[in-house]
Amino acid sequence: MPGFRNIALWGMAPAAMFMAAPACAQAEFTGADEEAALDCGGGAATIVGSGNVLTITGACTRLTITGAGNRVTVDLARISAVHVEGADNQIQWRAPGTAKPRLAVTGAGNRISRLSPDR
Repeated sequence: MPGFRNIALWGMAPAAMFMAAPACAQAEFTGADEEAALDCGGGAATIVGSGNVLTITGACTRLTITGAGNRVTVDLARISAVHVEGADNQIQWRAPGTAKPRLAVTGAGNRISRLSPDR
């Protein structure tokens, strides 16, 4: 029977590998005219709403904003992307070193800028 036990354990190894993989963190916010702080935990952040003032920490790999008049300050990962749909959103970002996010912006009056390192 020792041979059977080894076969059974090897057969379970692939399933154990998939179960052990950690899920990527994600921060989500939906609202209007609110002020909040979020932590994307190294994953994605999704914002839906208008007139919000948000601070997002946690080295986000992706920031998606849908709405209007949001003011967002975000810490981005070295490799990251920012997607904005809407109008008059203001996004200020930080990233390590000289890293810059990939940008995709749809709508009028959206402003995306890098924060100076001392902020």
